[in-house]
Formats: sequence, C-alpha cells, structure tokens
Amino acid sequence: MSISLSPPKKVVSEKQIEAIINKGGRATVESAPSDPGATKSIKLIMTAEEMEAIKKLRDKRPPVSRSRKITISVHDWVVEAIQEKIERERRKYSV
Repeated sequence: MSISLSPPKKVVSEKQIEAIINKGGRATVESAPSDPGATKSIKLIMTAEEMEAIKKLRDKRPPVSRSRKITISVHDWVVEAIQEKIERERRKYSV
C-alpha cells in the first residue's frame, strides 16, 4: 500500500484574506422589484378561542347552494376579514 502526500497548500496572505472579507457578497435571494400582485406568506398564530369564534361565524353563513358543504375555509375567512379591514382603514385615512 502506498501513501501519497496531499498537494501543498497555497499560502494566502492577510491582505488577500482582508480583500475577500471586505468585498462583501450578495443576498442569497435577489429581491425583485415590488410586484403588487405578488403573494407573500405569513404565519398566523391565534388562540383556540379566536379560532372557534371564526369557525362559528363561518358556519353561520348561508350556503351558496342547497349543498350542506362548508362554503368558505377558515383561511379564506381570515383573508376576507383582512381585506375588509384594509378597505375600512383606507377610507378612514383616505389612502
């Protein structure tokens, strides 16, 4: 069995190291210009009581058809509530 030596390591000066550090870098994700139609995701945390209140209010909605199926998801209910709040605030502050 033969033993091989690893190739000699390149000697790097402090000046080269400083140059690399000071060069900086770029973000891992390039930020594109703001697209008003783009979607963003958030994590929403609420109490069990708030979630139950939403479910009860959601279940009070009359069905769209004669189907007994739930007409709107909790997620969609929350998004709708946020949209209504945005509209109220816009009217209030004339934005």
